[in-house]
Amino acid sequence: MSGAVPRGTTNLVVQGRPVEVYRTGGWVTMVDVTGGDNEIAISCGDESTNVTVKVEKASPRRGAATEKKYSKLPYAKDAPAKHPSGKKPSEVTIAVDPGHGGPGDLGAVSPHGYFEKDANLLLAREVRRALTNLGYRVVMTRDDDRALVLTERPRIACGGGADAFVSIHHNAPGFSTDPRKVRYTAVYQWNEIGRELAAAISARTGAALAGDIPNNGVMHANFAVTRNPEVPSCLVEADFITTPQGEEAIWNHIRRRKTAEAIAAGVADWHRGKGVAAGKP
Repeated sequence: MSGAVPRGTTNLVVQGRPVEVYRTGGWVTMVDVTGGDNEIAISCGDESTNVTVKVEKASPRRGAATEKKYSKLPYAKDAPAKHPSGKKPSEVTIAVDPGHGGPGDLGAVSPHGYFEKDANLLLAREVRRALTNLGYRVVMTRDDDRALVLTERPRIACGGGADAFVSIHHNAPGFSTDPRKVRYTAVYQWNEIGRELAAAISARTGAALAGDIPNNGVMHANFAVTRNPEVPSCLVEADFITTPQGEEAIWNHIRRRKTAEAIAAGVADWHRGKGVAAGKP
């Protein structure tokens, strides 16, 4: 469970156990639940309330899980586009993709009820600003709160003649993972051209945020937005929005700008072919 109380409040108790409250009032804790209705007691000072959480009963497993099969993006070429290292920044187009969006795709939710889709858009706009300041052309897959089909996001990159595609996200742990114990930044890729872009961005973000959040480096993932054989593509998980610390970092405009400028610097390193093999700026 996650939630928020007024700043300065520390005496929060959930199911009879004291819960640590962060300075913003955000809190997160693990609660034992079973299939069906679960009544969870929450008290804060002299006030108390009960929250009912409904958990669907697990369906029986049907054999071993098989890897999903994905068809090729019909609008993407089979071969990678030529690397733009010989072009000036003003001749290079970067597609920036704020993940999620629209009323039906909120993404993860912070302790204060802040949606990932909004955090992604704020950071993506900062990335656009930083890339534009470096001289690059930028195309956004969305610049407002609208829904987009996943496979339409890479189409915008291909249709706009993008040289690279960067999807912006904020992470959340799996349901079986304690959200108090996991927080890192990472960049995901699917193929070699995506790995080169991801390595350059990861090196910059890791250096910029050192001492603030661990860097898990470059990771492999079969995401719809990274699975592009033509345009180098990667997905940046900038922080964990589900932790109070991650939520506060997302609200901090100075930290958001630092993250965005690191992502843009990584794109510039990739463009120049600098530090790609080692993943270092």
